[in-house]
Amino acid sequence: MKSLPLLLLMIATLLLGACASMDPNYEQPQVDVVGISKSATDTAALQFTIQLCIVNPNADTIHLKGLYYQLSLDGIHVINGTANNIPAIEGYSDAVISVSSAASLVNSVRLAARLMETPSSELPYELRTKLGTSSKWMPATTITKTGTLPMR
Repeated sequence: MKSLPLLLLMIATLLLGACASMDPNYEQPQVDVVGISKSATDTAALQFTIQLCIVNPNADTIHLKGLYYQLSLDGIHVINGTANNIPAIEGYSDAVISVSSAASLVNSVRLAARLMETPSSELPYELRTKLGTSSKWMPATTITKTGTLPMR
């Protein structure tokens, strides 16, 4: 029983040290789609290569293990993709990452049918990106970006 207070003191010290090492000015990275191209495959699948620009607004380098993203249009999940072997993103810099992706055929047809039923001048989108890091203090960051695309 004498060692219990000592153990609690050690745990509290470790927790305080961990909190002190976290940067209070940390900002989430930003992710934007900057390019889309049809993948050169021999299959009939709807496969694309999407370029994502990841911006690191912090002084520390981000070491990513991988990323996963989902793109929804008008509330319908249309495209998802993954990437690994991502180069480190230095502080206050950005990198363009190519991500292989596949479009959901069923959901793409649902989206096309909805757009034909109720034409609109804008199409709402949601880009959800999960960045997996090699840091024990920041195991994963999920970034969600929403907006509208003009339909002309």
